[in-house]
Amino acid sequence: MSFRQSKAEALSRARTPADKAKVREAFIAAGRKLFADEDPATVSLRRIAAAAGYAPSAIYQYFEHQQDLFFQIRAHDMQACTEQLRQLISREKSPAQRVLKLFVGTADYWLKHMEAFLVLFPAPTMRPSPGVLGGELPFGQSVAAQEGLNLYYETVEQYFQTLARPPMNVRLASDILIAAVHGMIVFPCMTRTMDWSDTRTMVKRLVTSVVADWGQGAALS
Repeated sequence: MSFRQSKAEALSRARTPADKAKVREAFIAAGRKLFADEDPATVSLRRIAAAAGYAPSAIYQYFEHQQDLFFQIRAHDMQACTEQLRQLISREKSPAQRVLKLFVGTADYWLKHMEAFLVLFPAPTMRPSPGVLGGELPFGQSVAAQEGLNLYYETVEQYFQTLARPPMNVRLASDILIAAVHGMIVFPCMTRTMDWSDTRTMVKRLVTSVVADWGQGAALS
């Protein structure tokens, strides 16, 4: 019996939620790798199914079309990151330290999951973004993306509530760190021929300085 035949048989027996979840995860893993390595718009469901070791028709039992899978991969990975970050800061009592842990933890997480990062934050192209169909919300407005953003906004807001006079609007302050940290992750990837300093060290120095500046500015106000 060939490996592909055994996979096909396993799929035919995937009747329990746990079995179906394993098959779905196999498609997500194969799709993530192909989407990270190539232009997502050029990757078909049939190729993803083959890469996962299943018959091409099998994947349609789990995803309607390529854009559906692309969207689901990004939602899956965004939720995984958000949940891990939420757990990371859950036992930290200091609001200022929670901000520091959250943003440094963001860099730690994505540096360990760069394949997922490159799919979640693909380089912009002139083509329509996969996962954005007529009438559908763009990924940035999805539940998964909004939950991730809210974790940042809520954590910064909790810190600002401890300050006599917050230095700026919570949304602006959060967006500054979100953009800065993610930029320090992605920019070295775009310029691989350059010799960059350690990303985590850069992120920690930046976040520590910004959080300290916010506290000092509030104290001087």
